[in-house]
Amino acid sequence: MWNNLRLKSPIAWAALSVVLLGGGCNRGDDPGTIVVKIGTVLPESHPTAASLKFFQKRLAELSGESMQAQIYYNSQLGDANEVLELCRMGDVEMSQVSAANLSVYVPLSNVLAMPFIWKDSAHQARVLQGRVSQAIRDKARERDLEIFGYFDAGTRNITTTRGPIHKPEDLRGMKIRVMNAPLMVATIDALGASAMALNQGEVYTALQMGVIDGWENNPMTIATTRMYETGCKYFAWTRHFSIPDILLAGTPFLNRLTAEQRAWVEQAAKETIAEQLRMWAESEEQALETMRQAGMLLNDVDVELFRRRVQPIYDQYYQRYGDEFKQLCEEILNAS
Repeated sequence: MWNNLRLKSPIAWAALSVVLLGGGCNRGDDPGTIVVKIGTVLPESHPTAASLKFFQKRLAELSGESMQAQIYYNSQLGDANEVLELCRMGDVEMSQVSAANLSVYVPLSNVLAMPFIWKDSAHQARVLQGRVSQAIRDKARERDLEIFGYFDAGTRNITTTRGPIHKPEDLRGMKIRVMNAPLMVATIDALGASAMALNQGEVYTALQMGVIDGWENNPMTIATTRMYETGCKYFAWTRHFSIPDILLAGTPFLNRLTAEQRAWVEQAAKETIAEQLRMWAESEEQALETMRQAGMLLNDVDVELFRRRVQPIYDQYYQRYGDEFKQLCEEILNAS
């Protein structure tokens, strides 16, 4: 089993060794306590990561302290793809990841990450209550992952160190960091830049050292990671992605639970998703104000100029993933 796992991060290997030394039964100091390890690439201060504390509290309350969540922030268990694999293997119980990361195991989830596919957050929330979400859940179960629901992750926009972006041509010659997801790499390349896939934990230093000229993310992550300290101060509202985050568990973990224990996990997850949506709405404007006060310069763009650049990506993905993928994309695009 271990020969199939290639953890790129030394931190991930160190954290995994702690997991292994703890044994395979996921128990805490009290032999009657089940420990639920949750991995995220986000810092503790990020509202999405902070919402996991709510899950931690509710799981303890619902289970009468017999289940205890341990949260590993800042890629302590590895990057998102590594943690997903650990969940599938049963060595980590749960994770919060982007839908873009899930696509490594569930290609159909790329429909949630297609560029410019969402009209706004309300449109996204409505669609994720229906058939599109269920189709992705079914595929995830086939890969030993159980999706509990979706977090709001806002819109992803381009921030650079080299000047404002008003049109795609302004990106020519710039190296822009993206998550390690083929669709995101293809999109940034199509918009005119050169995409560079890096783990979130590497971005700050890469910007400081000039390895990259910018990155793309939502205002919340920019503010909580303090990326404006690197000189990356030009923010363009491209809104090219609005990729939801996902709260999920590994099937091996859920299969070890009794029906009652699983119900506690599912209830805590359901409440956590509602709490995250509330926290996100409250925190986004605060993040924008933090960015402005830090000297970042925000500008709007003509989104249609950028949207035209990505149509070939839709054509390629329709051909690659077939009719079901195309039908789900069209269902999202046509939904009111």
